[in-house]
Amino acid sequence: MMAAFELLLSAMAALANAGIARGSTALWIALTAWSTLSLSRAAADAVSLFEWLPGVEWFRASGVLWFAISLPLWIAMRMWTRPVETDLVRRRLMAQGAAVVMAPGAGIGYAIHRSRQDAQIRECTIPVPDLPAELEGLRLVQISDIHLSSFFSRDQLRRVVDQANDLRADLALVTGDLITVAGDPLHEAIAELARLRADRGVLGCLGNHEIVARSERETVRMGARRGMRFLRQEAECLRFGCARLNVAGVDYQRKQRPYLTGAESLLRADAVNLLLSHNPDVFPVAAAQGWNVTVAGHTHGGQITLEYLHPSLNPARFYTPFTYGLYQQEGHSLFVTSGLGTVGIPARFGTQAEVALLRLVRA
Repeated sequence: MMAAFELLLSAMAALANAGIARGSTALWIALTAWSTLSLSRAAADAVSLFEWLPGVEWFRASGVLWFAISLPLWIAMRMWTRPVETDLVRRRLMAQGAAVVMAPGAGIGYAIHRSRQDAQIRECTIPVPDLPAELEGLRLVQISDIHLSSFFSRDQLRRVVDQANDLRADLALVTGDLITVAGDPLHEAIAELARLRADRGVLGCLGNHEIVARSERETVRMGARRGMRFLRQEAECLRFGCARLNVAGVDYQRKQRPYLTGAESLLRADAVNLLLSHNPDVFPVAAAQGWNVTVAGHTHGGQITLEYLHPSLNPARFYTPFTYGLYQQEGHSLFVTSGLGTVGIPARFGTQAEVALLRLVRA
């Protein structure tokens, strides 16, 4: 390992010493620019034209990986090419350079390993003011952000569905992003989700990646054929004795437009109202409209997060203050799950894939 690393740095140093430092620097800048572009929406749309190619997600992820290791590798190269007095000093610099490069590599390896582990069960109690006695303790199992693809396999999803079924929930909820891009195996995702067992069935909503994959209609059609209803600006009212639970679903809410336009028409005054929304940042609007509980995903809990060091070190905070867990506002509640899959890079750090079990209780 050390010999290979030394060979790499020696080759990079030789490029610089051969008088083509400008060329090597230009190549470095080009690779870094490409890796940055790979994170953009425009690049995702362009690459989606070639989703039929095997391993295309790994090709895109390589840009993210380069972005993570390029600076440490550059620092190591500069350390290697510094003038030194003795070979011993050079060897020490070599060890330091290896540590600089290997640290992020080890972190990425650990994060990829974490993403391959089985999902945990996350239980959360959600208080609802004046909850009818018939709904006390109602058990809702939530699955979200599956992203079935080369990053998350059908076998993994099968195990997740088995975990969810073991919880014996009253109602199963699926809150979007079944796949990542066009060409991902939507039919396999639907086939596994059709195995979900809950007393009152399976209801869901669509996420932003249904839009990216242009699979909204197909998801609804295939789900209905398998006994799952994906709610698109519509609601289904379930009766539990004399009490009613009104479950509504909305499509992914784009930031450029007002949130939840028309969703207030789906509310029922004679029921506890539960809203399925893939993105959680609709919560203030949902609470103002009167939704008792909002259930969401989308954030992956940050996917790569260092919140244990500081609350701000979570990339999900760039687009929503509601990153993970239970939030409350004037008697209204929001639950955000970290979901199952990953996007961009097959890695999780600081957050784990989960199946959520939510219990409604009287506040």
